[in-house]
Amino acid sequence: MRKRHYKIGERVILKNKRERLGARVTGIDRCKRRIITDLGERKLVNVRDLTYPRNETFLMLETRLDRSLRSDRGQGGFIYELVTTYGIRLLYERVHNRESLAHFLAAEGRNPSVRLIHFSGHGHGKAGTISLTFEDLVLEDSLDLFMGLKGKLILFSSCEIGRLEKTMSRIVKEAQLAGIIAYRAEVTDTFANLAETMIYHRLILSSDSPRKIVKDVNSALKALGAKCVDKTLRGPALACFS
Repeated sequence: MRKRHYKIGERVILKNKRERLGARVTGIDRCKRRIITDLGERKLVNVRDLTYPRNETFLMLETRLDRSLRSDRGQGGFIYELVTTYGIRLLYERVHNRESLAHFLAAEGRNPSVRLIHFSGHGHGKAGTISLTFEDLVLEDSLDLFMGLKGKLILFSSCEIGRLEKTMSRIVKEAQLAGIIAYRAEVTDTFANLAETMIYHRLILSSDSPRKIVKDVNSALKALGAKCVDKTLRGPALACFS
């Protein structure tokens, strides 16, 4: 059995009678630990209220980016290779309609070992939708999908969804998420893979808040000269709602 030392920097689960919430240890005080939860709350708790996650896990739900079955376009393979180098388990599934998305969010997204839910699919800011294989999903009308995901961070690898400021803020507030990270503009697959590599790196290796991670990644993208498709965009490509 793994000894429960709960060292600084380790991922833990804060448990109580009602729920379990992910956290990271930031300090040691005898039989207590200072932690920062995935909701950004700083607490001093007894070690008996902590446990290790069985397997730190990320959940990726991806729709078909091209309708043709002959197309092998997708992020899943790339993200799998990326996160496994850090020793993180990736749960991956294709979602084709509202029912399949709802099923996997409920079946796996609520697991306390899942910290990040990554959706990969086309987004349409003006319409306020994300595209599934067989239908478009209006996010403003789909808040029920995100209930029960308290403390989770959602990454929308979807063009323009970050422009839906009111909708994103409403989802975060009503579902009590740790945050949502999304693009404010149309982006290429190359741009998304570069940005999300840095997001994953910071998320796994630091205790920074989602807002701090997005700020630093935007700065890095600018320094690298990475350009999104939308040349008229003012300000950074990535937005964080928390």
